[in-house]
Parts: sequence; structure tokens; C-alpha cells
Amino acid sequence: MTTDIRGNQLPEVEARRRLAAGLKLYRKRTRQLIDPLSYDDVHSQQSSIMSPLVWDVGHVGNFEEFWLLRELDGRAPHDPLYDEMYNPFDNPRWTRGDLPLLDRDEAVEYSDEVRGDALAILERVDLDPNDPLLRDGYVFKMVIQHEAQHHETILQALDLREDLEPYAVAGFAPPGHESAVDDSEQILIPGGPFLAGTDERTESYDNERPQHWVEVSAFGIDRFPVTNRRFAEFVEAGGYDRRDLWTSEGWDWRTDENVEAPQGWIRQVGGGWLIRRFGHILDLDLSEPVQHVSFHEAEAFARFAGGRLPTEFEWEKAASWGSEATAPRIYPWGSTAPSSELANVGQSRWGPAPVGSYPSGVSAYGVEQLLGDVYEWTSSPFVGYPDFSAFPYPQYSEVFFDDADYRVLRGASWATSTAVTRSSFRNWDYRVRRQIFSGIRLAWDV
Repeated sequence: MTTDIRGNQLPEVEARRRLAAGLKLYRKRTRQLIDPLSYDDVHSQQSSIMSPLVWDVGHVGNFEEFWLLRELDGRAPHDPLYDEMYNPFDNPRWTRGDLPLLDRDEAVEYSDEVRGDALAILERVDLDPNDPLLRDGYVFKMVIQHEAQHHETILQALDLREDLEPYAVAGFAPPGHESAVDDSEQILIPGGPFLAGTDERTESYDNERPQHWVEVSAFGIDRFPVTNRRFAEFVEAGGYDRRDLWTSEGWDWRTDENVEAPQGWIRQVGGGWLIRRFGHILDLDLSEPVQHVSFHEAEAFARFAGGRLPTEFEWEKAASWGSEATAPRIYPWGSTAPSSELANVGQSRWGPAPVGSYPSGVSAYGVEQLLGDVYEWTSSPFVGYPDFSAFPYPQYSEVFFDDADYRVLRGASWATSTAVTRSSFRNWDYRVRRQIFSGIRLAWDV
């Protein structure tokens, strides 16, 4: 028997079937994302902060080859040059366009060959409960999550490109309407200890572990993510020109980059805003959570609004705890797997949903849309939890700890796969980055 993240016991044959289905599903999605694109779209590096998409395709195959073919089956490297080209630490993003990468067809052929071998290994490998890499199929789930995270990276790169023709894959939901809910409502979270993180080892990453008690003072938190309506007030009030709202580093970034609005916003003649998404020009829906803002923009908005960014533990307590809780929830709503009734994840809407769209996904404290729509900036630096132990390799988390340029983002975005959606998940990025599908939720001192 094996166990999944929700504690369900599965016969091993069913566990293998689900793992194989997951591997096939996410490889199919990789193909769906790149198939409509031209050769130039896939091979060109349009921004120094993003890879050419063809690098992502080859890297996904190389990562899978290392962990499933070599680590599990003892095979020799397919080609040592691939390890050099697709190593993300030896090749920062701004250098990847100059590498002698496999072209589109070669990268697809290579990754498909690896996937076929991986599926054959899955059929016969012992899911040894005494091996933490194989127990409950962990290493296969890690490969699935890794590919799913690169889907989000591919979408970030495409959404960043101003020269992209309207992207055929993007299927936008009908425009929302001004929400009937109070988009500035606050929820009081009582002070006291709660259990942060997780000890779950079937899917969670090492930086989510170990579970430990954290004392949090009482605080207020927005019921909903900050909407475009609220952020537009900041823009129209001259928030980008008010030096008093920005830190010195934030102001330097804002002036150096000449930033005047969130990424993708287009001011209309006569007032109002449009938004550019994946080459499509749409009306800005004021009831949606604001998206594509940096940490510096989030912090400046918080000062404008009289609040602050939450710490990651405040965010997690609001998401996973409750007044009668004895253990954290896997998701804000409980242990039911994410679905379209509970959260906007899995690339179903191609953008954030209006606030108030997922009342069934509410947390025990009454906070909504904590998972899905947009990642949310916190004020917390990215560090390891007490007694952190790297697994299965330090390059996923540990090498990024204690870098003052990073801040933790919590939650999930509309582009996040359900395989990576959980309350304990920790994302992180540079404070200046806003190509990520990032937004804001304010906290308030009590």
C-alpha cells in the first residue's frame, strides 16, 4: 500500500497507474503549450530574466533522465553535454540563449525518449517504503511537479513578450462583473500558536518541512486578494510618483525601470485601463485580483493603504488553521483535492477570477481565495525551518536560503498545477520580479 498527500491508502497497482497518468498528463500539457508557437517563439530569448522556451523543454527531459533513469536504474548519461547545457545553476537565465541547445524537434524527441524509459522503469521499480526517494512514489511525483512548475515558467515568459501574436492556447473566461462583495473587508485572526509547515513526505518539498509550532500575535488580514479596483486607486493617486511610499531600493527600481503601473496595464485615451495578456488586449476587470506586481510595488501599495504585507506565518495561519484546530488543513477548505468549485488553479481561466468567486474555498477563519488566482507576496525572507534537512538535493531550496534579495510568496496562481497546490507550499523570487503571476493581500496590526 502507498499513501497520497491527503492520507489516502492506495494499492500499489493503483499508485503506479496514477503516477503513470500524471507523467503522461503533464508531458501532454508541455506539448500543448509549445505546439502552436513558431520556431522563433520557441527559440528566441526575448527577456534576460526568462529562458528560451526550448531550454525549458530540454531541461525537463534532462531532470527526468537524471532522477528516474540514472538514480533509479543506474544508467549512464545520455550525453554529458546535456548535463552542462541544462544545469540551471551553471547557466543563469540571461546566458541560456547563447547555449548550443537542442532545437525544438530534437528537444521533444529527447524528452519523449526519456519519458518512455521512465514509464517502463515505473512498471517494475520497487516502491520501497524504506527508501525515502521511492516511498509512495515520491521521486516520480517530484518529476511531475517539476514539469508542472516549468509550465508556469513558460507561461510567464509568453505573457512577458510584447511581440507575441495572440496566443491560441489561452482560453479566457467571460469577463467578470463588479463584485458584490466588499473587496476591502478584513478578517481578525486571533493570536496564539499554530503548527506551521508539514511532515508529509509523499509530495511536499524539503523547504516545507519540518512541521513546527509558531507563535503569532493577533492580526487582521484581507478577506480577499487586493483587486484591480483598489490598486487602480493607488495608481490614480500618484502612488508611483510618491517617494514617501517606497523604500530606497524600491524607489531605485521603480525609477530605473520607469514603472508606472502593473505589468500588462495599458492606459486608455480618456481614462480607464486595458490589459494585455498573451498577446490579447482585454478590458481590465476591476473585480479581479491585481496581478504582475513586484514586491516593491506590493510594499508601496501597503503603505498607501495603511496596512502591510503579512509574514508567511501569518498567511499560513490564516490559510491552514482555525479556532478549534488541532492540526493544519492541507488546503484552506480542508482535505478535498482542488477543483473548479474551490479554487482558480490549473490554467482553467487564464487569469485571476473576480473576488468572491470561490466561497466554498474559504478557510476556517473566513479568508477566501488563498490558493489560486495569484501568488501573494509576504514580508518574509526565504530561510529554512528549524531542523531543516535538504532532500533529495540541496539545489532545490537550501542554496537560496538567507539571500536578502528574495522574499517568500504564498498560495498559488491561476497557472499553478493542482499537483503543486497546497497551503504549506513556499514559492520565492527576487523582490524586483513581476513576470510571475503575483499579487497582494494586506495584513493589519491589531
